[in-house]
Amino acid sequence: MPTVLLTVDSLRADHLKQYGYERDTMPVLDRLTAEGTTFENAFSNGPYTRISIPSFHTSRYLSYGDLGAFPTIASVLSSAGVQTTAIGTQTGIDMVQGEFRFDEMVDLGRDDFEDGAERSTAQKALLQLDSVAADVSDWLQHHRLTKVYDFLQRPYNAMFGDADTVRLRGYNSAEEVTDRAISWIQDNEHEEFFLWLHYMEAHRPYGIHDTDPAYCDEPADDEEIRRLMKTAGQTPEAISEAETSRMIDRYDSDLRYCSRHISRLFDSFEQADIWDDLNILFSSDHGEEFGEHGLFFHRNFPYDELTHVPLILKPARTPPTDTIVEQRELLDLVPTICSFHDVDTDDYSFLGTPLYEGDGRDVISLGQPGMDVPAVTIRTGDWKYIHTESDKQLYDLTSDPGEQTNVIDSNQRVAARLQRKIPQRLFGRDTKTPRPPKDQPDKEQLEALGYLELREDE
Repeated sequence: MPTVLLTVDSLRADHLKQYGYERDTMPVLDRLTAEGTTFENAFSNGPYTRISIPSFHTSRYLSYGDLGAFPTIASVLSSAGVQTTAIGTQTGIDMVQGEFRFDEMVDLGRDDFEDGAERSTAQKALLQLDSVAADVSDWLQHHRLTKVYDFLQRPYNAMFGDADTVRLRGYNSAEEVTDRAISWIQDNEHEEFFLWLHYMEAHRPYGIHDTDPAYCDEPADDEEIRRLMKTAGQTPEAISEAETSRMIDRYDSDLRYCSRHISRLFDSFEQADIWDDLNILFSSDHGEEFGEHGLFFHRNFPYDELTHVPLILKPARTPPTDTIVEQRELLDLVPTICSFHDVDTDDYSFLGTPLYEGDGRDVISLGQPGMDVPAVTIRTGDWKYIHTESDKQLYDLTSDPGEQTNVIDSNQRVAARLQRKIPQRLFGRDTKTPRPPKDQPDKEQLEALGYLELREDE
């Protein structure tokens, strides 16, 4: 039976109606829940991409490191004769370097750059001019020279705002990812395949592709939304409640936009007469913070808003089952997918367990909230313990699910017990500063996503 893994970047579980949210941000998921299983308490093993994705592709606790040293879901399935394909958009996760060892990798962001490699001299000059203008505008706004900024902005936009050039959008849209996936399905000749689709909505900058946002009065203004994102990243204390609400509206609208295009994908599965035979898993690499712990996006300790992710599984030709409330983790994806393809995992020492097997798991998540501050977290059903060399936190999730009150001083024995459950090697792991862009397309994408200005590597 073929398998499709759908991941939506930065999607926190509590912004889905299927997980109790007041807005129906992704109605397409009802098609999965009606025929499958919802895992109510699933958690990523890291609060940002460069920890979470390597971890769930290897079923190991990884962050920075050489994936080539470990078997991945793609390499294991490929060795068993299963066609493995990934389709997504370049996000700084080194998809194009082949570390995940898919038979076929379609990186839309890099493809677009290479398609436009023969830009005219005028286009190249305008891209450089855009970069200089952005630096000037940032300096003026930082020094509160708003009148000068407004004076210069109007004529610049009048002259260059509609220029025919390739302007950075940050990532390729859900529409483009779905279009490419549908084409792949139509051309596919493999009975057994594993297809991973990674959608970038709702990663910041929010609202850059949706022309009809569900929860906003009008489409996002690129410059305005990027300015808001930058302020939230660099000086989060300056963000008002109204601005936070605007970001949430954009974020939720992106989810609804993504839902529309995943619905098209599901329609294509039915048109190809493969829906019933597909194993479909839906999840996210991590969540998103909107000031719950003083920051925005996904640069903090592994609090639940950053690690609690949706996980829904529609198995092929299997009746739906009740919601599973016991904890699961994304390390469980690899052994689950291998079981769909009758691949024996005994020789691979994966840390996860098939999703339908066993009781609840204690979930370990790695993080790096500071430039050189490694954090490791363990979450049980009732407690969460967060450890760094200089800071230790303990939260009673029963009475404090929002993780606002550190109770470690009055619960030292609980903290010590949880600390002993964490593998010792995870405490002293190496940290690395954010990597430099490896080439021009990588640099353009990282700039557009805001990583270079915030010194992140997510």
